[in-house]
Amino acid sequence: MRALVLTALLTISGLAGASNYRDVERAVNDDAMLATAGVEPAKAAMRKQCTAATLHGDDPPNFFDCVYVQTDHDLNLFSLEDGYLMSELQLTLTAMDGVALQRMGRYSQIQIFSGNQVTAMYIHGKGWIDPKQTEAVYQWLLAHGVREHAPHVWIGP
Repeated sequence: MRALVLTALLTISGLAGASNYRDVERAVNDDAMLATAGVEPAKAAMRKQCTAATLHGDDPPNFFDCVYVQTDHDLNLFSLEDGYLMSELQLTLTAMDGVALQRMGRYSQIQIFSGNQVTAMYIHGKGWIDPKQTEAVYQWLLAHGVREHAPHVWIGP
């Protein structure tokens, strides 16, 4: 039943953001957009397309399609608005309280903890959530000094 609900939510969110999805996909490799957003393209160790949700305390999560950019020292999530990358989350690796990998069926989400905020994200590959790439980003964060954290319950779709 959980898998059916998850699939339905992913389909609905995918349809709602379909017009933006391809634009975000193109923005991942656009050096000029990244530079305008404040990240030097040469310093980007990893760039991926993602979907994320931020959760503050008891407020409902805020979902958005995003560009994930990892440098050696910080993590950035950008949404695409009017042709510009807008910062949704910008954290140095040392400022993170921890990172967790939450699994539901065959899908997984990275959960990033900072203060009273939890950010959950999925990495995309070939038009859909890619659990292997999501787990690879999680492992990369652990390998670069972010401590492991107990996961929050599954956040959103």
